[in-house]
Amino acid sequence: MLPKRSNDSLENWDLFVLRHQQLANVLVHFVSFLMFWLGPVLGILVHPLFWLMFFSSGMVGVAGHYFLKDGTVDRKEATSSIEVVVFSSLMAVLFVSNSYQREIDRVKNKYRQFLLGNIPSHADVELFKKIGSQVV
Repeated sequence: MLPKRSNDSLENWDLFVLRHQQLANVLVHFVSFLMFWLGPVLGILVHPLFWLMFFSSGMVGVAGHYFLKDGTVDRKEATSSIEVVVFSSLMAVLFVSNSYQREIDRVKNKYRQFLLGNIPSHADVELFKKIGSQVV
């Protein structure tokens, strides 16, 4: 289920990265990641109210996009997509390991190659509408 991270075609992961470039938005998503994964654990081990962290984690990510204007996202995408959970989790791991900026640079280069017609896209066409013009 991990996203394809090659340079031979543009994938959904690449468009996710292009929509998550601002440090502030990445930090908001990191908080959302912690809420998503820690909420159930704390809800079981400490107190049931911690489950609220889990259930509100997607809306925290949406708020990051809304307030920081880094790409676009809708509530349905943020709260019901397994792909977004996987991508957000991978982004958090790359951020903590200090390699997310390299991933942004790699994807920007890949996107330039796509725009030049050098590589194809296997990404969902709808995601292109959400990346905006700030990506390259």
